[in-house]
Amino acid sequence: MAIRILLLVLAVGWTPYGMYCLVFPEFLGPIAGVEATAATGVAELRAMYGGLQIAVGLAALVGFLRSDYIERALWVQVVAVGGIGGGRLIGLLVGGDASGYTLGALAFEGLTLALCVAALRARPKTA
Repeated sequence: MAIRILLLVLAVGWTPYGMYCLVFPEFLGPIAGVEATAATGVAELRAMYGGLQIAVGLAALVGFLRSDYIERALWVQVVAVGGIGGGRLIGLLVGGDASGYTLGALAFEGLTLALCVAALRARPKTA
């Protein structure tokens, strides 16, 4: 049951944030320093901060709603959050950006990754 609650919390975290960024990508400027200078850039913000995060959230929601999808939903979290967090960490190390947004996102991503890996390890192995 704890794993399903984790997936619900992740769905509630990722999905609304992604929806907000999809509709209002300019929101990212003041809080994250991310701004588009052309229509293509706005579409990219909508895709990466909106669409990707909605997809990660909906994957978690499916795992919460359907027990036969829990392992797949956890793997989506591990792969997506590992990639996002890993890229952010490299960006921090290379660029030296230690803003509150970056550190907060890294904390969320690191905790999410650790909990999802632990949840996968705790699940009974199937053939």
